[in-house]
Amino acid sequence: MGTFVSVCLPAFNGAAYIGEAIDSVLAQTHERFELVVVDNNSSDGTRDVVAGYDDERIRLIVNDVTVGAPENHNLAVRAARGQLVKFLHHDDRLAPTCLERLVPVFEEATSVGLAFSRREVLVDPADADAVAWKERYGTVHEPLGPLGRVNDGPALLARYVEGLGGPLLPNWIGEPSCVMVRMGALDRTGLFTTRMRQSWDVELWLRIMATWDVGFVDEPLALYRYHGASLTQVNARGNEDWLDLLWLHEGLLSAPELGSVAGRVRAYRRRELARSPRRALGRLARRRGIGGLVGYAGYRAGRALGRAPALHG
Repeated sequence: MGTFVSVCLPAFNGAAYIGEAIDSVLAQTHERFELVVVDNNSSDGTRDVVAGYDDERIRLIVNDVTVGAPENHNLAVRAARGQLVKFLHHDDRLAPTCLERLVPVFEEATSVGLAFSRREVLVDPADADAVAWKERYGTVHEPLGPLGRVNDGPALLARYVEGLGGPLLPNWIGEPSCVMVRMGALDRTGLFTTRMRQSWDVELWLRIMATWDVGFVDEPLALYRYHGASLTQVNARGNEDWLDLLWLHEGLLSAPELGSVAGRVRAYRRRELARSPRRALGRLARRRGIGGLVGYAGYRAGRALGRAPALHG
């Protein structure tokens, strides 16, 4: 019969595109799946679009209040019933063979906790900035080196950590719509951290790599829509992810399986801490808040006292 997959679709004000996302799931050639849509208290009719589908494979959950994006993803995962979880954002689409091509990677190697594929990037050809972004980031996995169908997770993690020393957090996996995860890996590793604003997906992928192998399918199995209204672009314009590297370091250091790369991560954390006061002053000068830094300081104080709250959902 095949492995049962939960396609998790966290949505917020996605009425313009979510129908295309749902249609791409219903067109999958792998037939054993459910589609879990968690509407994050949208105000644009997103839930009405979803409710318009008469298909028993679709489950719609509506939040009473709007929560952060990572928590909305966590809510979708907690509602999932599948052995595998495939993420899909409301403005993206899956290729018809996406599940069919990714599922066997997990079936053939029980050591695989995460698998991803290449993706196509959809942009408005009249938007010069978007076209330039596509040319620069259309392919993101190449810094990981030559990838096979199944790859040693801790070795990939060590390679990835080498790239964490700069001021920007690299994304060499792609967006969540490119990724499928074993539910057992999430049970063991934990869910998305709600502390980060932008790269909380990368932080989870790295924690999974510390323990599990990583699958890769060298085909474009997802379509990522790059546009100015996406959460990624909103966060970038406001520099809302200015503390993400610190939180990523903390998340990795909380993983007991981190191993030999822990020393390098600690060194990166010290470097990022030294940069934080200057960044905070810059935000104050632009009349932006620095409450996140206060929250981070509280977390570190709690850890020193042995009372740090859990980072992962």
